[in-house]
Amino acid sequence: MLFFLYFFLFLSSCSSFALDVLSWSLERLPDGSFKAEGDVEAYYRSYYIRADFMTYDPTKRTVYARGNVYVRSLDARLEARGKEAFLDLERDTGYFIDAEGRFEKFNFTAGRLDKYGESYVVEQGSITTCPPQKKEMSLCFSRANISQRYVFSQSNILKLFDVPIAYLPVSFFPVGERRSGLLPPTIGSNTYNNFLYQQPIYWAISKDKDATFTLDLRDRQAKGLSLEYRQSMRKPLDLMLNASFYKEPEPPGRWWQGRSLNAFRENRYRLKWDLDLGDLKAGVDLLSDPYFMQDVYLTTRERTLPYLTSYLSYRRDEESYLFNLSLWRFYDTTMPDNKKTLQRLPEANLYLKERNLFNFLYFNLNASYTNFYRQEGLRSHRLLAFPELSLPKRLFAMNFLSTVTMENLFYLDTKGGDFKDKSILASFRYRESLPFFFNLRHGGIDTKNILELSYSYRPKTYNNPRFDNLDQMNKENALRYTLRSYGQYKERLLYILFMEGGYNHLGRFNYLGQEVKEKILPVRTVLWLYPIEWLRLSSDTNYDPVNGRFLKAASSLTFTHGGNGLTLGRTLEKKYDGSRLNDQYSLSANVQYRATSMIFSLVRDNRVNKDIQRQLSFDYRGACWSFGLLLRDIYDGTRQKYTREAFLVFNVFDLQRFTMPLKR
Repeated sequence: MLFFLYFFLFLSSCSSFALDVLSWSLERLPDGSFKAEGDVEAYYRSYYIRADFMTYDPTKRTVYARGNVYVRSLDARLEARGKEAFLDLERDTGYFIDAEGRFEKFNFTAGRLDKYGESYVVEQGSITTCPPQKKEMSLCFSRANISQRYVFSQSNILKLFDVPIAYLPVSFFPVGERRSGLLPPTIGSNTYNNFLYQQPIYWAISKDKDATFTLDLRDRQAKGLSLEYRQSMRKPLDLMLNASFYKEPEPPGRWWQGRSLNAFRENRYRLKWDLDLGDLKAGVDLLSDPYFMQDVYLTTRERTLPYLTSYLSYRRDEESYLFNLSLWRFYDTTMPDNKKTLQRLPEANLYLKERNLFNFLYFNLNASYTNFYRQEGLRSHRLLAFPELSLPKRLFAMNFLSTVTMENLFYLDTKGGDFKDKSILASFRYRESLPFFFNLRHGGIDTKNILELSYSYRPKTYNNPRFDNLDQMNKENALRYTLRSYGQYKERLLYILFMEGGYNHLGRFNYLGQEVKEKILPVRTVLWLYPIEWLRLSSDTNYDPVNGRFLKAASSLTFTHGGNGLTLGRTLEKKYDGSRLNDQYSLSANVQYRATSMIFSLVRDNRVNKDIQRQLSFDYRGACWSFGLLLRDIYDGTRQKYTREAFLVFNVFDLQRFTMPLKR
């Protein structure tokens, strides 16, 4: 009959070392050590040990184990199996023979593993982040040093499906928490450079701050250095600083053809920082020249940014009021200079929140001061005060809301337009609204609906400067309706609908800056439809009911099945006179088969009869690696030709991602 023995040893008069041992049999040897056999389990401090045979010497505080040896740290960072193991509990050292296991996210094998405190030395081993049962990619080495921070290995052979694909004299990987070191580089060539190399270097400064330095070397274009600094104070990210400096060769090369030479700078830079302290926010984004983004960055998103913004804002939200103070400076990257760019330097807004007067009347106030400034063009100081009174009432068993807004605008020191230096504008707008709430249920279909009928009136149109929507002071006498609805079937969403339109008693209205002499307003409809799980339809339309035509029709149809999808899109937008503002078709498809995926996208502009963007990507995903190819054509309307790009992207151990532009 089997029996279970348990004992608890207290050793050393000055230290409370404790070892818990469980086994089928236990024997005390003449030298004072203990021998345990048969499913031996031991616990010591932060380690769990299991083996067929184990000895423990309480004097030397050493543990020896053999036969199906298994060791695990209680924090789950280390787990190993092997033939034979030895641990010196006093010195926190030991060794493991013919070991395999896991440290952090790395799975390893080793002919021998030696432990020195919290560091390990592995000889004749391999390491991978692939799961043990699917080691498709592995790094074999003669020797590796593993610490709490890094893995450093020597004489490495990188194998994919046991086929050597690369030899590395040394390899260096961070482990555990974020660590300083080299990040994946970008290596290759593009249209203007035979050689391009970008090397980011990560610096983990402390727990709440880090930085990335990037060295950018090109054989023909500008060479430079970038710094990105990040710091957390109260939130995950409160401060971010970006500084990039580049030295442009003089005279510039082919990349400057067609550009203004007045914008050329030998020393080029971008300075950007953002600070978020809750109520106080600030940011700066400055460029040396408008072509910096196109020349320096490789991604489409950064190269095509139309505006950069520098700002300072303060917000104070109290129970009775909301106050905002801000300064906004915009940099237009599409223009050779920014003399005509409109700035808000500064802008102050005060909103007195709605409060009850005399138990039946409600009052709120929106007031602001804005300095609309630019070097060339219309500019002015604007003072605005919009007090508003609201009267809810119940008539004929229905809830009405009457609102009167007093619109007071003052334009001071106006220049650059056909306006007086001091323009004072005082008007009012009256609005009456009647909402209806109704829910419909039939079978498993449940819909919730809000229909609002409203009437709005403004006595006349004013010839005042127009800087934003608050300046749109046009005569108004119109009836409108707004419908909001959504439906579901057995808790599955079926549709979302928004619709608005109306009737204008004046017989004219503005549409996209054009005056239209009609009474019936265009009908706008936004619809998201989910008839079945694998089909989705979306549309955003403006319909002219008088002439029976669509002024805007932006719609898409999406099919999904498993990991595959297809989306067809159509966008057509016109002014009221029929001239086209936008006319495009779009197509995107993604196909996934096992570990392989393909994504194709196309955008065609019917105004120029060109595909303005074509993109095709292939990607194969392994157990801990991936390999991909990206092909992209972008039509440059200014030069009337395509910019062709080709990228190789591969990921090693899900740790190092490499991007190689083959052609750009």
